[in-house]
Amino acid sequence: MEEPRHPFSPQKGKQALVIIDVQDSFIKVMKAEVFSQVIKNIKLLIALAEKLNLPIILTEQYPKGLGKTVTQIQQSLKSYQPIEKLSFSSIGDDGFKARLKELKSTTAIILSGIETHVCILQTALDLLASGYKVYVAADATCSQRKLDWEMGLRVMDKADVIITTTEALIFQLLSKAGTEEFKFMSRLLKQTSPS
Repeated sequence: MEEPRHPFSPQKGKQALVIIDVQDSFIKVMKAEVFSQVIKNIKLLIALAEKLNLPIILTEQYPKGLGKTVTQIQQSLKSYQPIEKLSFSSIGDDGFKARLKELKSTTAIILSGIETHVCILQTALDLLASGYKVYVAADATCSQRKLDWEMGLRVMDKADVIITTTEALIFQLLSKAGTEEFKFMSRLLKQTSPS
């Protein structure tokens, strides 16, 4: 019999990873060191999702004007199939809602991407209202201004979004050492840790 887990603990296999609007135009307005950290962490989340066979949903906000998803993320995905949107909340897009509906066993969403206080915040709140548990990897999100990033996280925290870090999420979903998935992710974490 499986041990009971705290409601904050993610149940393996019940999550989908959502990557919101990590697009070319945002590179120009983000601080380089912040953006590279966010990209590194999103790539770790992609690797984890693919290793655990979790669905990945990618959105792009008005790509005609803001550009496509950055190359580093496109190249990390097995399949590049972005959902184009105009609404800030992904839930406001019919394509996104249809994709979620297909994922019948998904009860929790891991959010990453740009910008924390706009599209991520609005998506998180609407996902909560739709009955999903929502996790935000704070170090896999960013805004142009630090204050906006902080306030976005603070509002989500008050609304019962679970704010965490990429590494904490990875180890929660792995849940134990010694597995093939653990060894795979441990190698990636060592490669990406600051020297």
